[in-house]
Amino acid sequence: MDIQKGELQIINDLKTKIEIILKKHNLKVEQRLIDRFVRNIKDISDILNDELLESLVIENLTIGESYFFRDIQTFEKLKRIFKEKPFWNILSVGCSNGEEAYTIAIVAKECGVKYRITGIDVNLQRILQAEKGCYRFWSIRFLNEEQINKYFNQVDNLFCVKEEFKENVSFVHCNINSPECSFEPEQKFDIIFLRRVLIYFDRIDEVITKIMSMLKDRGYLIIGLGEYFPKLFKYFTPAFSDSGAILKKVSKVERDQIRPVCRLKQDRISPHSGRTEKQIDKEFQHKTQPLMTKEMLGVILKSDASSSVIEERVKFIENLLAQRLYQDAYEELKNEISKNRTNYILWKYKALAELQLGMTLEAERSLQKAIFLNHFDEEIWQLRYLLNAQKRR
Repeated sequence: MDIQKGELQIINDLKTKIEIILKKHNLKVEQRLIDRFVRNIKDISDILNDELLESLVIENLTIGESYFFRDIQTFEKLKRIFKEKPFWNILSVGCSNGEEAYTIAIVAKECGVKYRITGIDVNLQRILQAEKGCYRFWSIRFLNEEQINKYFNQVDNLFCVKEEFKENVSFVHCNINSPECSFEPEQKFDIIFLRRVLIYFDRIDEVITKIMSMLKDRGYLIIGLGEYFPKLFKYFTPAFSDSGAILKKVSKVERDQIRPVCRLKQDRISPHSGRTEKQIDKEFQHKTQPLMTKEMLGVILKSDASSSVIEERVKFIENLLAQRLYQDAYEELKNEISKNRTNYILWKYKALAELQLGMTLEAERSLQKAIFLNHFDEEIWQLRYLLNAQKRR
C-alpha cells in the first residue's frame, strides 16, 4: 500500500510540474495525453531535473503543425539508409497533411532509388488535403528559395508539390490500431515512420505489436527526435550511434542467436557426481554467467568519463568491473549515484554490475535512465541487447 501511495505521489508531482511548464509556454494539452506521458516517464522521475522535464514536455506534448523536412538530421541519415538497396516500401503513420510522405519522396528521388510510399491518418480531411498536395507557406518555411522552386509549383498563395514527387505516393484513411487498417502480408514495409504518434494511444503495446507485424526483419522504425518510449527497445536497436530516432528491427533469428549456448542444469550435471546441490548451483552459475565476454566488457569500459568531479571515482569503479568485482562496484555505484543522479556513465555501469549479479529488473531500470540521459552512447544499446538476451533465458 505504501508503494502505491508513493507512486501516486510521484505521478501527482509530475502532473503539477507539467501543468506549470504548459502554462509557461501558453500551451493547452488534453488531460489524456498528459496522463499517458506521465505513465511513460514516472520510472525515471528521480533523475528528472526541471530543465530535462521541460525539454521532454515540449518534445512530446506539443502538437505543432507538420512541415517539410521536419527533423532534418533524420532525413540526412535516411539518405545513407537508401544506399543499401534500389527499392523501398515505406509507411508514414499519422501522415497528417502529407508533408512527411512527400519529403520522403523528395529524398528518395534525389537519391536515385525506387519507392512506394503510403501515408495513413485517422483524420479524413487531412488525407484529402494530403492527396491535393498544396500547402501554405508555413509548411515550407524552412526551405530556401532554390528548394521551393525545385519541389513546388506556386498556385496563387499555395505551394503545390510537383507531379514528379507525387509519383508512387498514396494516402489511406485509417487508424493504425484498427483491424481495418491492414496491408497484404507479402507487402511488408522496409521503413515505417512513426513520429509523434504513440503519445495518442492508450495501449502502446498493441501499436508496437502491429508495427512489428508490418515491418520486415532488419527494417527501420523512425520516431521523432526527443521521443521517449522504452518499450520499443524490446524489439529494436538504434541504427546509428548518434541518434535515438532511427531504430532497426531485430529479427527473431538474431534474438535466438544471442542466447548463450548452454543446456539446462540437469543436462549439464550428472546426478551421480557426488556433489552437493550447493556445489552444483555454484558450478552452474559460474559456467553460464558470462553473457558479458571480456571483449564486450572492454568495449563498454571505453566511455569517456569527462566530469572532473567524479573522474577518479569512475576510474576506480571501472577497475572493479574489469576485475569482475561486481558486488563491490555495485555498492560504489549506489553511493556515487546518490550524489550525482544525472550522470549517465554511473547509471550505465550500475546496469552492467546489476546484469552480472543477476539483478535483471534493477538493471533494466538503471539502463532506462542511462538511455534517457544519453541515447547517443552505443555501449548503452549494447547493454540493452545483452539485457534482453538475459531476460529470454
